[in-house]
This record gives sequence, C-alpha cells and structure tokens, in this order.
Amino acid sequence: MSLTSALVRTAAARFARIGSFGLVVTVLLLSSLQVLAHAEGAQSSKQGVKQGAKQGGKQGGKGTKARKVSVRGTLASLPPVVQPGLSPAAPSDNGSLVATFTPADPGRRVTLERQTARGWKAVTTSTEDSWGSAAFSPAPGTYRARTTTGRRTWVTGSVTTTRWTPQFEDTFSGTTLDTSVWNDQKREHESVYAPRTCARVDPTARRVGEGVLHLGVALDPARAGLPCDYTSTRTSGTSPYLLNSQVATEHTRFFRHGIVAARIKPQRAKGMHSGLWLLPSGTKYTDGVPAAGAEIDVMEFFGENGRGNETIGSHIHYYEAGWDKISLGDTFKDARQVLGKNRSWWDEFHVFSVEWTPTEYIFRVDGREYYRETGAVSQADQYLVLSNLTSDYELHELTADEVSDTAQVDWVRVFNASSQESVRVTRGRKVAKKSA
Repeated sequence: MSLTSALVRTAAARFARIGSFGLVVTVLLLSSLQVLAHAEGAQSSKQGVKQGAKQGGKQGGKGTKARKVSVRGTLASLPPVVQPGLSPAAPSDNGSLVATFTPADPGRRVTLERQTARGWKAVTTSTEDSWGSAAFSPAPGTYRARTTTGRRTWVTGSVTTTRWTPQFEDTFSGTTLDTSVWNDQKREHESVYAPRTCARVDPTARRVGEGVLHLGVALDPARAGLPCDYTSTRTSGTSPYLLNSQVATEHTRFFRHGIVAARIKPQRAKGMHSGLWLLPSGTKYTDGVPAAGAEIDVMEFFGENGRGNETIGSHIHYYEAGWDKISLGDTFKDARQVLGKNRSWWDEFHVFSVEWTPTEYIFRVDGREYYRETGAVSQADQYLVLSNLTSDYELHELTADEVSDTAQVDWVRVFNASSQESVRVTRGRKVAKKSA
C-alpha cells in the first residue's frame, strides 16, 4: 500500500521531532586524557581540521600547485573512530590518527613515522583523500606524518597515543537486544512536538542479528487495514498505521561530556529517518537554557533522494518559552568525501561521532571533522538514543516496497576522554634530487 500526500519537506520540518522522542543519553564525564599531544611550530587553530576539510574538497587536483606555498599539517589523536567498511567488524582499542594537509592533494602518499631511540622511523603509508586526510590505527607510541609534493616535503607536529578503553560499549552480538541497558521508548501516535500521528514505537520493528542492530519500520498489525489521517506543516494525507524503532539508555546509562561514536550503515528508503542522538536525563528542558540539557543529534539520514547528493545532518536543539525550538546545525555535503568510489551511504558502514566538551561539540565521520559548534553546549547528564522513525512530514515518500528497509548499527561506544591535535604550518623542506 502506498503512502500518499504532497508534502514538500523543509529543513525545519525534517527536524521538528525533538520533544516527542524524549530520551536521556548517558554522557561521559570528561576526565583523564588517554592521549598526550605536543603542538609544534605555529599556533594551533581550533578550526584547523574544519578548514582543512572544506579547503581539501575544493582544492582537488590543484594541490600540487598550491603546495608551492605554506601548508597546514594537522595530526589528530582520536579514539578508534575510523572504521569504514562493507561488513560488520569488531571495534579496535588502538587509537586513530588522522593526518590532514591543507591545501589538499588527493592521491598523494602520506607516511606515518614513529619516534624511536634512533630517531623517526617510517611505519606505514596511506594516501590523501579529497579531504586532504589520511587515517591510521597504529600501536601506542609517538607519531608524526609526512607528505611530499614535487621537491618539497611537509611534516606535522607529533602526538602520543595509547590504547583506549570505552566507558560504555555495545557490539550487538547474539540475537537479542540487551534490555538491561536499552529500553524501547514508548511513543504512541504523537502529534504535539514531533508529529508521528500514524506511528508508535514497538520492539517488533527492530531485531539483533548478523552482528548488528537492525532498526526498521513495519506495518502495525494491531491496526491492519485502518487508515490514518495526518496533517503536517504543509501537507496532509492518509497512511497505514506503522511501527517505529527507538531504543535508548533512558533509565540505565547517563553521560556528561566525552566522545560518543557508533558504526552505522543507514537505510536507503525514503519516508523514514535513522539517527544517533542524545537527550537530557528525564527528557526535561529549561526554557532558554541549553546548558540545562539539549537534544544532540549526532547523525540523521533521510534516505535516497534520487540526485546522488545525499548526506547526513547534525544538529543541536533546545527550547525557548512556549516550546519555541531553537536549532543549530545543518546537513553537510563535505561529509560525503568519506564515501567509497561509486558508493552511497547505504552501501557502507561509517563511524559517526561527536566530541562533547564543556565548551563545544565536534562532529566527525570516520575521524574527519565536518562541523564544530560552540553554542548551546549542554552541561547536563544525557542518555543515548538509536532510532528509525516515520514522521508525518515524510510519510508521502514511503512506499510499501520500502517498509522492510533497515538501518544497521554495528556498535556504539562512549569514551570518557577528549581528542588532542598538533597543528603545524610550514613552507616545506626541499627534497634533494636523486642521482641518476
């Protein structure tokens, strides 16, 4: 049965669902650092990685020419948040090192060097992507990265990394969801905060198998054959009644600051949206005070749009008086640079993460930063939410053949720590010509 209506989705409508989800994510207390970083050279810029991502995508093949002038080299020491792939995989405890050179020179070799008693020793190589980045997962040690264009070479500052131990982890092994940790958040045909008039959360819409948590939607057998009339901001229509997936650590795990990460392969279907997000304990907000709790949408994905430019959204939401929602964030086209050649989001797993500190949020995909936000920073305990939902504004796009599609969550982890990075800007050292 097709779901019909004529709604033109707006960005505001896409994210007008905050209060109805009511979840409380556990968020880590930022404490002892598990990595030490040593800045070398010019001053460190908080925007370094972000600027590198933007400029890297724009530079493309122009890197060779641009690198005749100064180059910014950044080496970031992160938890294991870089793990693209086609299949489920166990998470690593070795940290991720992400080297980013700006301007970018895609395809250029990057060498990771480790400090030894005899000096710097090359241990492995990779190549720059369109972001100007190359990622590594080395054993603990002190490292720097090097790249060469033409007859000039650039070296980042050094960072020291150790093994990382998550404060919370679920790899979704076995065949059932651990209900001592997760609960299905009961949301019955809501129509106030985030209209899902025709849907309710039910555990039969999700399952665990093949090493992943499958988050799906389904027809509601309790109301089979009954039409559901819905009205959203700019359209109305009729839909079958549906079941949604929405699991949370609402009653068991709470965090405040740290790094939250999940390896996810989103759904392809339109008419539903998958997400990783956090909500304040008790799902309570204080008007105009985001520090008392905010919705932190680490990642949301709305399916295939037919134009081949699909990307993810990341947002911060809080409220003024009268449930007047304030939203920060956007959808980010730069994030598409992590996709494999001729692949889409629904073809691959990627690690989506947010680093939440007392002063800012840093959003990354496979360790590449695409959004940094210093406004509306929550200082409250929050809990985790994983979901796949059908809101009223998107029902017109859902067809019967897509209802069985699912988003897949390979693992979710929370680290009670923060990243460190070394930023160095140089004109590069000339490399001697090789003798004939």
